[in-house]
Order: sequence, then C-alpha cells, then structure tokens
Amino acid sequence: MKITENLQTDVLVIGGGAAGLRAALAAAESGSQVIVTNKGPLTKSGITLTAAGGMQAPFHPADSEEQYFKDTLQCGYGLGDQNLAKVLAADACSRILDLERYGTRFVRDTEGHFSLGQFPGQSQPRNLFVKGGGLGLVSSLAKACQAHANILIIDDFFVSGLITGQSSQENVAVGAIGINLRNGQLTLIQAKAVVMATGGCQWLWEINDCPTDATGEGLVYAYRAGADLIDMEMVLFYPSVIVWPPSVKGAFAHYEFLAADILDGNIYDHVGNSVLPKPLPIRNEAMQLMAKAINDGRGSEHGGLFWYVGNSPNGLKRVRETLNIAQYNYIKSHGIDPATDKIEVAPGAHYLLGGIHINEQCQTTVNGLFATPECAGNFDGANRLAGSGITATQVFGAKAGFAAHQWAVANQYIDANPASIEQETWRIAGKISTTNNYQGTAISELRNRLRTAVQSYAGVNRNGEGLARLTKIAKEIREELSQLQVPEVKVYNQQLIDLLQLESMCEVAMLVAECALMRQESRGHHYRTDFPRQDDQNWLKHTLAVSMGIEPRFATKPINMLSE
Repeated sequence: MKITENLQTDVLVIGGGAAGLRAALAAAESGSQVIVTNKGPLTKSGITLTAAGGMQAPFHPADSEEQYFKDTLQCGYGLGDQNLAKVLAADACSRILDLERYGTRFVRDTEGHFSLGQFPGQSQPRNLFVKGGGLGLVSSLAKACQAHANILIIDDFFVSGLITGQSSQENVAVGAIGINLRNGQLTLIQAKAVVMATGGCQWLWEINDCPTDATGEGLVYAYRAGADLIDMEMVLFYPSVIVWPPSVKGAFAHYEFLAADILDGNIYDHVGNSVLPKPLPIRNEAMQLMAKAINDGRGSEHGGLFWYVGNSPNGLKRVRETLNIAQYNYIKSHGIDPATDKIEVAPGAHYLLGGIHINEQCQTTVNGLFATPECAGNFDGANRLAGSGITATQVFGAKAGFAAHQWAVANQYIDANPASIEQETWRIAGKISTTNNYQGTAISELRNRLRTAVQSYAGVNRNGEGLARLTKIAKEIREELSQLQVPEVKVYNQQLIDLLQLESMCEVAMLVAECALMRQESRGHHYRTDFPRQDDQNWLKHTLAVSMGIEPRFATKPINMLSE
C-alpha cells in the first residue's frame, strides 16, 4: 500500500469518545483547526457508550475539591499522581457545567439541584447521573463537534501508527498514518500537535464489560513513539460483570446499587449466602471477596455469583423505578428482569488505571503528543472511585485539547521523518497478500488463545509463574502473526484491521505481564498470590515501560507528590 491521501491540521485527535470529543472542542474553541479520527462510526463505537452514566463532582454543600482529592488518593492506595488528582478534583464541577452547555442532561431533584448518590469510597454524595448514560454524553458532545466549523470528523478510520519528526534533536509527534475504511485509502495526516484519546485495552480479558474495539493500540502507538507507560499492571476489575446468559454477557449490573440506601440487595453464592458486607466495600475489596467465593466453590456452574435485588426491603416499585435506565432496559430486552431475576456476575476488566504518563497539562514524554485518560494514567492509583472515569474524560480532555492548541500556536509544522513514514507504510503493505493462501480462522484462533491466557494469568489473582507464562504465549502469538497475511480488499478490510489490532494486543499483553511481574506486592486491583501484602517501603512508586526498539526497558518512576 502507498499513501494516496494527505491531510493537514493544527491538532489531530485520535479517538472519538467522550475524552477525544472534549479535547477537540477545547482546541477548536481556542482557534485551532482540528481533525478527529474514530475507529468506527461516531456515537456507535467506543468505550464511552458502555458507561452507565455516573460522574463524580463535589457539588454537595458538605463536599469540597479538597475532600474529593483526598478520597481519590486514599481509594488509590497512595499510588495516584497527586498533581493529576488535584486537577481532577479542581475542575470537575466546571466540566459538568460545560457538558450542560453542550446539551448533556443530568438527573435533578424536585428543587432543580443535581441528584447526587453516594457510592463506596465517596465521603459525601458526589455521583451525578447522566440521562442516556454514555450514549447521551457522547451524543451531545458529537453534536457540538459537528456544529463547529473548525472540526472535521473522520470516522471509520483506523490509525495504524504515529509519525514522528525531529526538532532540536528531539523526537516530535507530527501526525499519524491510517486507513480510511470507507474508501480504502492509506492516509497521512500531518499535525502540529496530536492528542491520543483511544481508551483502554480491556478486551484482552475474556471477562470484560467493554466493546470489542477496546484493544489498546493507542497505548502501543505512543509507546512505539517513545512515550513512557506507567502502571500497566493496574487494570480495574469491576465486581459484577454479567457472565450468563450469553445474550447479555459483558454488560454489568451496578454493584453500587446494592447499597442499603439505594436497592439494598447483595451478591449471593449458589446456596443463597451474602458475599458482600454492608456498607459496601470499595471496588477492589468487593472484587477480591467475590473472586474468593468463586474460587472456594461457592459460585454458579458458569463461574459467577448472583446479583439479586428481588428481596429488597425497599419494595418492587422502588426497585423498578431505580432500574428504569438504559443499562437495565437493555438487560430486560433479552428476557431477564433485573428487578426480580438473579443475574450471574463475576469480576471483569473494566478500566485501565495506568497508561501513557502525562503531566497536569496532559503532555506526554514525547514533544507534541498529548494524551487523555483512559489511555493515559495514573491519577487513580491502584483503584478508582466510582464515577471518576467519565469525569476524567472531561477534565483531562479539555486540558489536552487546550494544551495541544497552545503547542500548535507556538510551533510550526515539522516535516515527518521519511523513515518513519516508510516504516509504517511497509509494515502495513507486508500484511497484505495477493495470493489466496489465507486461512480466515487463523487470526480469531490466535486472538482467542491470547485472551484466554490473559484471563488466566493476569486476571484478579496473579503469580510470577503465570505472568511469565503469559509473556511467553504473547511473544509466540506475535511471532505467528508476523507470518500471516490477509487478502487485498479495497474497502472495509476487516481482516487487516483484526490482524493489526491483534499485534497491538500482543504487545499490550506483554507489557501488562512484565509490569505485573516487576511489582512484587499486592496493591488495589493488582493482587499477587505469591506477594500478598502491600509493600509501601519498596513499591510506593510507578512501574515504567519504555520502548528500546523491539523490546522494552522496564524500570520504576516516582509518584508525583505535592508539597504540603
């Protein structure tokens, strides 16, 4: 394949979820020309769509930015970068009000105030509810972007890698190469600044509550360009992801709704014993209690436990009113009544806590490259407060977009390194065969093998032997992938995209495994059965992965601590 289309813009945003769209608006409203690329159709793909609609912001009269900040650090077991947690807490309320300006609607009480819920880990009621959930949020941001003259959205566009140049002997991100799936053109997009907003990598795990496009390639592209990745072992496992029946597998039922002041239900084992105490524990504690019950043989035949609110003392009417939202209407549309039926759930991959290391302006360690959570980390630490994920898309999305605009104003276009372009185009061309010797099942078989290994060896419970095994398997699959080619298809070459995605998945799996091997302790969502205790003396620091060409270098990096 050869580059057949060239585009140029001030700011390139890769990813059309809540973070990417907010970044685009921040850059465009500041005066930059912006291109947004999205892997699938806008508002119909991406991780944000699976969000159930909870956002955190300290609007309660008894709450404060300082308390939100302290809750974040405490819930994260001290691993979160304090500069980022401070920004999150300070800007949360303003970004909620921005969303209302863009058309997002929130649930309010009879007096017109935001309806606030108190979820585990929150010292005050802090959780706002977005009408329409993640879809409602993305739809409003998408409409605002589509109405802005400075923003061009290109969906069904698969970015295959970043392009770099040089300025003053330093590496600079100057754009990206990708495949326009609608016309099959290999496209070079040159930009003064690039914002990575591609979400996480949760689809590597067999049990997860994310869409199939959560495959982590944004992390890999930034890593290959020279960006620091931190805490890749820190993957948040949501306690109650549905594992049965297959028709709704991968959806989730809120474990937070089991609180006494909401629905007062519980997670039950196969003989009807409660698994979770009241008040409800924070996520990683709930996850461990559930995993232990399953491992002790108290689970269902499908490897889960039972989420149940049918015996709520609050009454069926209150239960039905509370569950009358998109998340549960979807479950109900598949013949399951969440108000009365027992739903089989287990801990599943939900959110990447680590990722591309950023400062409070969302700058990475590569000049001209900015990143937003979820693909950026780590403000959460080793565990995340409920509702902070979506809030982070708006706080850091706005920061990244404005900082990218400022970079674009201060810098001219830098020519891409010809070797960078040639390497990427040849890499893609090498995946395409003009013969008919391709076996269509090969990619799916290798992908299933990788996901099974990630689930088995890097799940809720890990140990050194299993993590080393995962590294070996991921490398073997990567080697097998290097021998595969796909047919030449002009438009929507899904087999090519699957192959490129699986290569990134292998790289992410190796990084997760190696970082988990390095962290010889248990902290939050990282639980090592061979190192079951938290070790603040040796491990109150980030793990670090840096590309050294073909193989990574692993080290540690200090937590950003604010002075008192």
